[in-house]
Amino acid sequence: MSKLNTKKLYEEIAEIFKERIMNGELEPGERLPSIEKLAKEFGVGQASIREALNTLRGMGLLDIRHGQGTFVKANKPKVFTQEMSVFKKKDIIDLLEVRKIIEVASVRMAALNRSSEHLAEIKETLEQMQQAVNDNQLGEQSDLHFHLAIAKASGNQLLVKLLTDVSDVMKTTMKETRSIWVYNGTKSIEKLYKEHLEIYLAIESMDVSLSEQKMNEHLSEVEQVLIDNLQIS
Repeated sequence: MSKLNTKKLYEEIAEIFKERIMNGELEPGERLPSIEKLAKEFGVGQASIREALNTLRGMGLLDIRHGQGTFVKANKPKVFTQEMSVFKKKDIIDLLEVRKIIEVASVRMAALNRSSEHLAEIKETLEQMQQAVNDNQLGEQSDLHFHLAIAKASGNQLLVKLLTDVSDVMKTTMKETRSIWVYNGTKSIEKLYKEHLEIYLAIESMDVSLSEQKMNEHLSEVEQVLIDNLQIS
């Protein structure tokens, strides 16, 4: 196979595998070669292969099983999982509005009240998010922990309780948002990590205005991508 030398190697690799899966060359249940072997085959670094596999996992085409390998899961991509089918469009819109109210208030107060212990806890969730990138995971669990840690850093226990009360639905929408971004090629999981890092750095520097700005931008993008792609009534 010829070497790849485009700027976004992982996207080209993902497209190659997507085509092989959709045309039946690779069938559901079939195991892919190791990341090391694929890197040699394509003449790229292992990081590019991981990003490509993560993209395909986000599309629902691959199943990555730790200690076992990577397997073809389906022969056509899907955007929304079965978990989202239980929600009505109005439910999701209501949740997004509540998230914006709670989380902008949380990040503002966190920037004012955060302690070194709070920063350490938020940073730990970022490390978990980075590990998810390395493990080819979407990282929705560490994403949820990140936002809950910010609420905790606000010093307002009611904000923590309010966010915890909707955490299950939040986790589902986070997973779907990340899947859509990866599927559409809009953002990589690595870029999402960097956006969360920017929120953390704004809190760390106690910059209230920047903290609010970064959180607003993040939640507005989440809101837009879900509304644009909602396939439920």
